[in-house]
Amino acid sequence: AYCLLNFGDSITTDHISPAGSIHNDSPAAKYLMERGVDRRDFNSYGSRRGNHEIMARGTFANIRLVNKLLNGEVGPKTIHIPTGEKLSVFDAAMRYKYEGHDTVILAGAEYGSGSSRD
Repeated sequence: AYCLLNFGDSITTDHISPAGSIHNDSPAAKYLMERGVDRRDFNSYGSRRGNHEIMARGTFANIRLVNKLLNGEVGPKTIHIPTGEKLSVFDAAMRYKYEGHDTVILAGAEYGSGSSRD
């Protein structure tokens, strides 16, 4: 299995579950634009939480995410290990799936604690 994300301690559900506005360069935004939704109508992940496609693309999309694979860089990105390409977490996960590779997430103490349940 390839490491999709490598976290330290205190990665909470607020880091995992989509929240806040849908950023213009995110996989969720791309999905919406491909379906004719204007940027001004993206709204927030919370307003679209009934849409599985948006929520899947927003998982680990927190702008404060610190992934050790990125050497301290902050944001919802990771490295596709076979190519070294920096991708959104969703795009990397889908590429691994398409290639038939399993993935793991490494995380420390308190991983998944918090109140977000989307």
